[in-house]
Amino acid sequence: MIEENGCALCGLPLRRSTVAIQVSEGEALSFCCIGCKQVYSILMEAADAPDPTHFKETELFKHCLRIGIIPSLDSTSSEPFPPDADPSSEIEEVPDISKADPSAALPQADTLRLNLHVARMWCPACAWIIEEALRRDPGIHRAECSFSTDRLLCEYNPIRTAPDEIIKAINGLGYAAAEPGHPEEWRNRLFGFIRFGVSAFLTMNVMMLSFALYSGFFTDLGADSIRKLSWPIFIMATVVLFYGGKEIYKRAFAGLKNAGFSMETLITIGAFSAYLYSTWNLLAGSIHLYYDTVSMLITLVLLGKAIEGKAKAGVREDLEAFFSLQPSKVRLVTRDSPRGRYVAAEQLEIGDRFRVGADEVAAADGKILSGEALIDESSLTGEPKPVRRTAGGKIRSGTTVIQGEVEAQALAVGEDATLGQMIRIMAAALSSKSRLEGKTDRVLQWFVPAIILIAAGTGVGGYFLGLSPDAALTRAVTVLVISCPCALGVAIPLTRVAGIAVAGKKGILVRDFAAFEAAEKLDVIVFDKTGTLTRGQWRLIDIRTADSFSPEDVLSIGAALEAESDHMAAVEIRRAAQEKEISPAFVTEICPHETGVEGIWKGKKVFIGAPDSEEIPGHMQGDSREIRSVVTLQAEGSTAAVFSFGDGIREGAAEAVCALSDRGYRIALISGDGAWTTNAVARRLDLREAHGSMLPAQKMAFIEALQKKNLRAAMIGDGINDAPALVQSDLAAAVHSGSHLGKEAADITLMRGDPRQVIDFLDLAARVNRKVSQNLTFTFFYNLISIPIAMSGLLSPLVAVCAMLLSSLSVIGNTLLLTRASRRYTDFQSDDFKAMDSSFFKQ
Repeated sequence: MIEENGCALCGLPLRRSTVAIQVSEGEALSFCCIGCKQVYSILMEAADAPDPTHFKETELFKHCLRIGIIPSLDSTSSEPFPPDADPSSEIEEVPDISKADPSAALPQADTLRLNLHVARMWCPACAWIIEEALRRDPGIHRAECSFSTDRLLCEYNPIRTAPDEIIKAINGLGYAAAEPGHPEEWRNRLFGFIRFGVSAFLTMNVMMLSFALYSGFFTDLGADSIRKLSWPIFIMATVVLFYGGKEIYKRAFAGLKNAGFSMETLITIGAFSAYLYSTWNLLAGSIHLYYDTVSMLITLVLLGKAIEGKAKAGVREDLEAFFSLQPSKVRLVTRDSPRGRYVAAEQLEIGDRFRVGADEVAAADGKILSGEALIDESSLTGEPKPVRRTAGGKIRSGTTVIQGEVEAQALAVGEDATLGQMIRIMAAALSSKSRLEGKTDRVLQWFVPAIILIAAGTGVGGYFLGLSPDAALTRAVTVLVISCPCALGVAIPLTRVAGIAVAGKKGILVRDFAAFEAAEKLDVIVFDKTGTLTRGQWRLIDIRTADSFSPEDVLSIGAALEAESDHMAAVEIRRAAQEKEISPAFVTEICPHETGVEGIWKGKKVFIGAPDSEEIPGHMQGDSREIRSVVTLQAEGSTAAVFSFGDGIREGAAEAVCALSDRGYRIALISGDGAWTTNAVARRLDLREAHGSMLPAQKMAFIEALQKKNLRAAMIGDGINDAPALVQSDLAAAVHSGSHLGKEAADITLMRGDPRQVIDFLDLAARVNRKVSQNLTFTFFYNLISIPIAMSGLLSPLVAVCAMLLSSLSVIGNTLLLTRASRRYTDFQSDDFKAMDSSFFKQ
């Protein structure tokens, strides 16, 4: 919870970024961030307070509280600053803390606007100190810094200052300012565009002059004419080669230093070979110059890379949108701020209370204490229909409140919250490599050296077979540039990114990309019962006791034995005891077992757990809509009580089982519950194969037995209790039940908990595998056909480089079809669901 001693200025808890000022011997003031410390220093200097420890008693401090510069500790506003407060209109009535604003006289028509993202702000005082620092700059007309959005809007006079100077000034205060988007990325894009523009312009001129020079093959050109045409071509081609191709060569030489070869290696060798040979001929006065080839090669590669970058960005769009879900701010609720105050999300800790209102994203997993809201969980589950959440329910990080407002207590924060876990798992999946990808990487290690040897052999062999040096060099360069290791390199990684992104959009968390490969080879699909095909929401329906025990006695004993268990039956027994105000009995020597928990009660050995055999009374065996599960309480080996729990078939379970059966899969149901309950579920779902009373080790043995028959099995379970079977299976899928994602031993997690998501994943896996196969097949046949054609001399280097770029773009474009189909996934949440569910606020 919140510490008693907070920031000396704003009252926020002292946590990660605490700074202190020594005010007297043995006494110091602590602040939550550098912004509060600087505000305190400004206040003390302006107010000339004699006692630093009593600065809150000064008129200046009290006035700053009134106008909102410093958040009031007893404020009930949900905003960091009052929306209608104008500090500049009242600041003249108190001692001047900002002096005059020199920029006020600047005409607004002469200013430009600058929008910046500011990181490292920990409280509203940080935003205020940035504003005040910028307002003292004579070149800045207006500065508005929003703590809640980490944004700064600034109007400045470009004659007096520049964006770089503004950013430098903010960074000098200890914050990190940059234009929206990664600054280096935008810088590289700009320079890349300039580099391409210059190269393209010079290349057009090189081509124009080269056509004139080529006329020398048909007419007599004097030495002076050749010289006047050749040297301008040489100069422009040199600029294109060394300026336009700079990044290409840097990557190529970096690869050579690390014994790594890439497409850039082939481009570099080809471009420099043609350039050096042309320069040799230029000095000899020959018209056999290939500067046009050099220039076009570099310019087309730059063009191809630009198109490729845009296409890759489209593939990554959904994934990057998911990674950006983590909010940077949260409204922290304290005793002094019951309506919440905006603080950095990193400040939130387990047990803290926070508020989430309309259009805000939850920063943590929490239990709702008060309020009600319509919440969009599609970012986690893929389900477009919003859900209603009220007091007692849960809110998960990364979900968005559409209507209403709730106050919640944080149960998991940061990387331990649902969104943090998903991001960490998806990042790990993106960085891992499948077996097939490992093979293609090994192919790439020798592919480029092999192409270099083939090109060298083509040139040398052609020369000895009677080709002129010009023709031999042209063929060698053509072989170098037509081969396409790039397409082979992106065939799987880009498909992996697209597949994981599309799966995430459908509410399927992929931990291992190999799951896509495994899904295509399945023969058997094995379902666990509880929480997978049934809702897993056990309700205690009935307690039948022996004559010597009362329902109160057995509930008390059961609550004591199940005190540390997280099994659904244990949770329900404890809830029922608490509801009836029955305290846990005094039970000693409690010891958990695979099938239950035993202990000593009043000298008797008691045991609660699954029965060895079930004897269900006839009146409970009817065609009920509820699936009955039983737990028995044994006392000295005799049955003292039978707890009956009701569960229901999960929505979509019957449809999923039917669809999978129609596709030819063998479907099996296994469960730790007794045979009667398991068979009852199987009958409801029209399943022919069901096995009950199975311990975790027996479930694993069942999967292993299938594999020994050369059958590939998928296990669909809860991710934790079914861990041995999941690990043994060829494809492990966990139905998310709200537990810690890091504990699940699964290849994929169905975040919506809907069995029909198994079908969604199988369909997606088929598409992903098809794209991988198509990309690899196309790349293989492209190189198999194009390289011999290039060796034969039927292609020029210009045609070769165009073919190479088109092959890479073909692979990327084919992969884009995955995400394009995903974007047709209809988003129902906007107007229809809002209108449909908004009425609950009026109830």
